[in-house]
Amino acid sequence: MRLLVITVLFIEMAGAAVRPQEWKAINYAPRGHPYFRMLYDWFSRDAASGLEVRAMADADLALLRSAGFNAVHLYLWDQPTFDDLYRKQTSRLREISGFGYPDPARSAGRQWDALQEFTALAEKHNIWVIPDFVHTPFNEDLDSLSKIEVQQRAETIAMWAGSFISRLSRHRNILAWGALYALEPAPDDRPENPNNYSLLWRKLYVLLKRKIQAESAGDEPPLFTFLYLPSKGSNISTSGVQVPPGVLQGYALDALVAKRRFASMKRHLSYELGRAAEPDLVYTYLFGPDTAALEQSLRDLTTGEEAIPGDRLFVTEYGISSPFGAYHRATRAFGENGSPTTDLEGQAVWLRQCLCSLRATGITKTAYWSLFDAAGLWSSPTWSWPDRQVSLNGHWGLAFEDAARGFKPAWEIIRAFHSGQPVACGPALAPIVGAQNEPVRFAPRPAAELSYGSLR
Repeated sequence: MRLLVITVLFIEMAGAAVRPQEWKAINYAPRGHPYFRMLYDWFSRDAASGLEVRAMADADLALLRSAGFNAVHLYLWDQPTFDDLYRKQTSRLREISGFGYPDPARSAGRQWDALQEFTALAEKHNIWVIPDFVHTPFNEDLDSLSKIEVQQRAETIAMWAGSFISRLSRHRNILAWGALYALEPAPDDRPENPNNYSLLWRKLYVLLKRKIQAESAGDEPPLFTFLYLPSKGSNISTSGVQVPPGVLQGYALDALVAKRRFASMKRHLSYELGRAAEPDLVYTYLFGPDTAALEQSLRDLTTGEEAIPGDRLFVTEYGISSPFGAYHRATRAFGENGSPTTDLEGQAVWLRQCLCSLRATGITKTAYWSLFDAAGLWSSPTWSWPDRQVSLNGHWGLAFEDAARGFKPAWEIIRAFHSGQPVACGPALAPIVGAQNEPVRFAPRPAAELSYGSLR
C-alpha cells in the first residue's frame, strides 16, 4: 500500500507542470479577427477566413509554440468597461463581448464555455495562460464612498474575478492571475489614513490572494498588479499636446516615481495584513522608449534603494509602431535614439535593443503586444484618434495578417531570443531609416510554411 501511494504521488508530481522562470508570452487575438471578439465568436466562423475561430486559435498556438513562446496573456474584459467607454464616446460602436458583471457566467454568447476550451487548447500545445481580468469602472463615484462602501466594492470585484479563478484553477497551465487593471495606491498615501483608491487596491489584492490560495491546492500562481512607470518629459498621448513636426523622439522612463509607488504598495499590504508583505509581481508597459536610455532606466528601477527586483517585473505589453499608422493611414513612428523607425527593419532594431536591455537588467517576464497587426483587429476602435494618428493604434504585430506576405523582421528577432540563439547585444545601433513613401520591405518567409491551412 505504501509503495502504491508513493507511486501515485510520483506520477502526480511528474504530471504537474513546472512554471517557467522566463515568460515568453504574447497578448493574443486571432489573425484578422475583431480583437475583443475571440471568445464571443469562438464557436462561429470568422467572416474573412471562413474558418472557425477556435480553429484559428489552434493554429496560432501551434505557431507560437514552434517559435519558442511559452505563454499567452489574455485580457478578459467585463461589459461595464465597454459600456463606460461607449458612454464617454471613446468608442465608435457599442461593444457587446464583455463578460457579465458581477456574474461572468451570465455573459452574452457562450464565452464562459469558450474560455474553458481556449485554456484547454493552450494546455494541449504546452502553452501557459495568463488571465488578466479588466474592470475599469471601479472608480465610479469612488471619492464619495464611505470606507465600508469601498470594502463592499472590493468584495464585488473580487467575486467577479474569483468566479474565473474558481473555474480555471482546474487547469494546470495557469501561469499567473491579474485582476487590478490600472489600479494602484497613491505613491505617498499613508496606510493608516488611506484615500479610497489605495483602500480599494489593498482590500481587493488581499481578497484575491486569499481566493487564489483557497483554489490552488498548494500550487499557487502569483497575482500581479499594475505599476505605473511614467515617462520623463512630455507625453504625446496627453490631450492637447502638440506633436512637433519632424522626427518623434523616444522617451526616457522615470524610475524614481515607480519606486515610490512600489514602496506604497508594500506599506499598504503590510498594514492590511499586519506583517511585512509586498505584491507577488507588478506589471507595466514599454511602448517606444528610446533604447539609448532604456537600459539605464531599468537599472535605476531594479537596483538601489526601494529597488524592484527584475524577476518581480512583468512587462505585459511592449512594442513599437511601424509607419503605417492606424487604419492604413500614413503617420510618423516613435524615434529610436533620435531617428524615426519608419520601416520594418527599423522596428526590428528597436525590438532587439529593447530585449537586450530587458535581458541585461534581469527582466525575464514579458508579453509582446500582439502576434498580428492590431489596426485591422478592433471590432470597435475603442481608443482611436482619427485626428492625430501618432502611435497608439500603430501596427505592433510581429507577423502580418496575411501569412502569404511574409513575416516582419521583428518576428525573427524575437524568435531568436526565445529559442536561445546567440544575439549580439552591444551598444545601441543606428536604425535603418526610410522615407515615408518608401515601399515596405518584408523579411524572408521561415523555411517551414506556417499558415492556418497547413496547421489544421
